[in-house]
Amino acid sequence: MSSWFYLVYFSFRRQLRPRRLAVALLLFILISVVVAVVGVERSWSTEHFIEFIIGRPFCRFFLPVIALTFGTAVLGDEREDKTLVYLSTRPLPRWSLFLAKVLGSVPLVLGISLGTLLGICATAVVAGGLPLPLLKVAWVFVPTVTFGVLAYLAFFSWLGAAFRNSTLIGVAYVFLVEFFMGSVPGVLKQVSISFYIRSMLYDAAGELGVAPREDVPELFQLELIEGIDAALVLVSTAAGFLALGMYWFSRREYRDLT
Repeated sequence: MSSWFYLVYFSFRRQLRPRRLAVALLLFILISVVVAVVGVERSWSTEHFIEFIIGRPFCRFFLPVIALTFGTAVLGDEREDKTLVYLSTRPLPRWSLFLAKVLGSVPLVLGISLGTLLGICATAVVAGGLPLPLLKVAWVFVPTVTFGVLAYLAFFSWLGAAFRNSTLIGVAYVFLVEFFMGSVPGVLKQVSISFYIRSMLYDAAGELGVAPREDVPELFQLELIEGIDAALVLVSTAAGFLALGMYWFSRREYRDLT
């Protein structure tokens, strides 16, 4: 167990690479600049802030990109450093190696996501006059961000175990499934993780008196599910892809190509 816990710690420390942290910082700065510029021109209302900032660039872009950046690196770092075979020959069950690598990434991804949420809410309060207490706005969306980022992280971690070019496949998934299919009318959008994140988002936003817009054509109105159902789907997705990744890693034979 001490070896396994050390692997969790080592995986966390290994994820602290400057280029990944730079990506997170750059995205945070970009979203904060947009929030500040728009807020200076016209003050943010709670409804517009949730819809145009939390719901779109943050939940539908920032969360999947951050989870992609760190999730595909769970095994991607081992491939890059030619240590994947060495890792798989350690005297620990192979499924537990994958689990340790993923768990080592969870605190970092959650910390970045929740910290960014708090940061853009603070920017909206300071520069945009958001008419609600900072901590109340941020706290309402903590479960949504937590469940959403865990589902994304588990999915991209499995992707890294299944495919060598997982980053390219992950980018294609984000833009084709999360952006395109997540926006189309009908049931197709329910295959995207972002659909369930939005369902949780607007369910939580009800506490702040915000509901999905109804002044849009009926074809493009959001047809969301209950927040508790969306949470169960996200938790099941995270658990399912984590189990699939552990099974995949324990069965597949890897090679460290030069």
